Amino acid sequence: MRRSGIMAMAACLALAGCGGGSGSNNDQGIGVRFLGVFQETQEQVAPAADRLPDADTAVGDTGRVISLSSVLSVPNDLNDDGDLDGGFLGIENDLDQSVNVQHVDVQVSIPGAKLSNPIVTDRVALAVTLPPVTIDDQGVRTGAKTFAQTIFVPPDVIAFLNQNRTLLPVFPFTMNVTMTITAIADTGDTFETNSVTYTVQVIE
Repeated sequence: MRRSGIMAMAACLALAGCGGGSGSNNDQGIGVRFLGVFQETQEQVAPAADRLPDADTAVGDTGRVISLSSVLSVPNDLNDDGDLDGGFLGIENDLDQSVNVQHVDVQVSIPGAKLSNPIVTDRVALAVTLPPVTIDDQGVRTGAKTFAQTIFVPPDVIAFLNQNRTLLPVFPFTMNVTMTITAIADTGDTFETNSVTYTVQVIE
């Protein structure tokens, strides 16, 4: 995991610019697409395993409500069953070649905060391989899909926010988590997906 460190976030207190960008040859997700964030298809009580999202039964996870005083990360354990809930990133490969997903770039922004936005940037490794698109006898193309769970607001960011509550907007406020995924095809070409924004409502 590569993160702009807490020292870099502290530098943002002086309203220095904290951002960046990169090019893309994927034309906003045409070849490799970021489908969004998803929940478990069905929650099970331990020791039974949860049913994870798949190509046929994927339930959207469009955002959540958290308290900084009780949540350690996003995604978090919503039902106190001992595992994280939601936060599965859906990825689709529509290319005629396999791709290896490398990482997800994360930007966390809080509109109205007395901090430069994004307040933190992160790069989370994803070790995922997607096969090529399949084509049936009628010539219909079906992209290969997969879902990978990851923490995109880690504990040190939550701790930083708790330590700097005076610089945050009045509760409740919105925290936007914008993510972009990078994959490398068998040819060595790099593909950057479309961006997806996950909304977190912070109530206290």
